[in-house]
Amino acid sequence: MNSKEEMRRELLSRRRALDRTTWMARSEQIRWRLMTMPQLLQAETVHCYISMEADREVETFGLLEWLSGERKAVFMPYIERGRMHVARYLPGQRFEAARVGPPVPVPLELTSQVRYDAVIVPLVGFDRQGGRIGFGKGWYDRFFEALETQGIRPARVGLAFDFQAVPSVPSDPWDQRLDSVVTETGIIKCLRSSS
Repeated sequence: MNSKEEMRRELLSRRRALDRTTWMARSEQIRWRLMTMPQLLQAETVHCYISMEADREVETFGLLEWLSGERKAVFMPYIERGRMHVARYLPGQRFEAARVGPPVPVPLELTSQVRYDAVIVPLVGFDRQGGRIGFGKGWYDRFFEALETQGIRPARVGLAFDFQAVPSVPSDPWDQRLDSVVTETGIIKCLRSSS
C-alpha cells in the first residue's frame, strides 16, 4: 500500500469484513477508553460523527447518548450537496437511513455552532504522527481549517480499530492532523508535526 487511495481501498475492505458482533464489541471497548479521556471529560461542547454501520465505522450512537447524558452540548455533521453542515444532537435522537453517507437526524436541527472543546473524527486509516485517511472528500480538513481561521482549536480525536494503523499516511499540504486516536487496545497520543 503506497498511495492514500490504495490504503483506503485495502483498509475499507478489511473493516467492512468485520462481522457485526466483533464490530460492536470493539466499538464498545473504544467507547469505554474514550470515556476516560480528560479532553472529553472536561469538554462542554463536543462535535461527534454519526457512524455508518455498512462501512463498519467505530459505532457512535451509544457515545452520542453518553455525551448528552453528561450534559454536554453535542453536535454532529450533516452532509448535504457535498458540504458538511452542523446539526445539534438531541437526547434520544432518531435517525433515518440516507441514500449516501451517514444516517440523517430526525428532527434535523441545523446550527451555526463553531466553538467546540473536542471533535471526534471517523477514520479509514491513521498513523502515529496524526495523519488521517478519510473517505477522500476533505470534509474534516476544510472543517478544521475553517475553525482555525477563527482561532478555534478543539482537541481532535480519531476513532479506529487497531488494524487501521499504517506506518505513515501520505500527506498533502491541506491535510489536518489529529491529536490522538482511540482504538480497542489503547489511546495513542499523536506525535504531531505542524499541520
